[in-house]
Amino acid sequence: MPSTAFKDTQDTQLGRGITRLTTDKKDLSGAYLLREGLDAFAARMVLADAAERSLDIQYYIWHNDAVGKLFAGAVLRAAERGVRVRVLLDDIQLEGLDRELAALDSHPNIEIRIFNPFVLRQARVLEMIFSFSRINRRMHNKSFTADSQITIVGGRNIGDEYYDFHKEVNFDDLDILTIGPVVEEVSDAFDQYWNSEFAIPVAGFIKKVSQLDLGQLRTSLAGHDAKMQVSEYMKAVRESVFLVSLNKKTLPIAWGKAYVVYDEPEKINHDSQDTRTHLSRKVAPFVNDSHSELILISPYFIPGENALARLQKLIARDVRVRVLTNSLASTDVSIVYAGYMPYRVPLLQAGVELYESKPSNNIPRKRKKYKLGSSSRASLHTKLYIFDRQKIFVGSYNLDPRSSKLNTELGIVFENEKLAETLALWWDEHIDAWAYKLVLAEEHGTEEDEETEYSIEWLAEENGKQQRYKVEPHAGFWRRFGIDFMSILPIEDQL
Repeated sequence: MPSTAFKDTQDTQLGRGITRLTTDKKDLSGAYLLREGLDAFAARMVLADAAERSLDIQYYIWHNDAVGKLFAGAVLRAAERGVRVRVLLDDIQLEGLDRELAALDSHPNIEIRIFNPFVLRQARVLEMIFSFSRINRRMHNKSFTADSQITIVGGRNIGDEYYDFHKEVNFDDLDILTIGPVVEEVSDAFDQYWNSEFAIPVAGFIKKVSQLDLGQLRTSLAGHDAKMQVSEYMKAVRESVFLVSLNKKTLPIAWGKAYVVYDEPEKINHDSQDTRTHLSRKVAPFVNDSHSELILISPYFIPGENALARLQKLIARDVRVRVLTNSLASTDVSIVYAGYMPYRVPLLQAGVELYESKPSNNIPRKRKKYKLGSSSRASLHTKLYIFDRQKIFVGSYNLDPRSSKLNTELGIVFENEKLAETLALWWDEHIDAWAYKLVLAEEHGTEEDEETEYSIEWLAEENGKQQRYKVEPHAGFWRRFGIDFMSILPIEDQL
């Protein structure tokens, strides 16, 4: 049954508070960046606990781990208070969770829909083989909206590694929390997906469960929550910058024009070369209109010939272009790095300033991270684009063929010069400590060679000294051998 976001929520606690903040702001939206995993976790939990009318939640991944269970518990508590909860999930990583999903969905105030679900619930591998063209198209959007008043959009999914709780590797990511007119646009985008033909209600294809199952899940989640509340992690969450600032009513909010950009859900059913429904077309004008500087941060970066040509044109107009992506040592998807490898030399030759993030979790922060459970390795997962230090894009969209042509994506473009400048200055001050800088090293061939060949070197500041690497830093021989092989495979459009 179709449903839409509530429009009459000004009388909620969140609605009254936001009305006071936005009264004199006309058509401007307010924004706060969630850079720390602990802050991002705290913000979502605050919204889940504060909601009175609705929670609209859309994610690519929702793990059944410690953080995932905390979120599930918060969703269930909201439903018990009478909040209408709509959860829309992609199906790519839900294997083995049908029983839990059905139990949550059995609550009268919770409805869960799965986007582009696997039909063969117990034989996913077979379906991937025989229905690859369909299964390969996924919903990568991420949004969390409370009472149609506040929304969080960005790169984080739901799982330990997105909120600084994973013991091996955590993602360095970014979300934008927004209020004002932009929230209605995010809600409209959610409704399009929720009511699309590709969003299938869980009750329609997962075996029904009894109230006993819901009761068991309720007991299990409550027990997990009680255990976590006394953990070092939750202590750190309670001391997070976001919560402390929120409680003191000192949370700094930036104001500006905001634009929601997203792929239409029908994208997954169209020819991948048909760009009429694509987010990329909506972001391109902001890129093309850059007149002085463009900063691109994307964990998965495969520009393709078209984007490479676009960057070359910008540089020809004296636009400074700087790019940060994952190094081989920090990436969680080596095959994507293989797809990016052939573009490194052309990018550098064009004049792009190219950086790759280090795998060590040494990103400069305003405060110390909690120790227990904190990993020693970090992987870049932020999707942030800064246009002329005046506008920013934050969302789920990677600069690669998969995001451009296959998956659906969501993001917000926000105009605020001070916020954009602050982010750019952070890059200026910290990029050399955070990342390797790639440079060209000339390799002269024989006299018969028509062109000079180039290799790449990686420059890094380590222990107060500059290091120079001739191969991918801190990546073992077999990993380098593997990506060298993968880089010659004709699979770029799938990455």
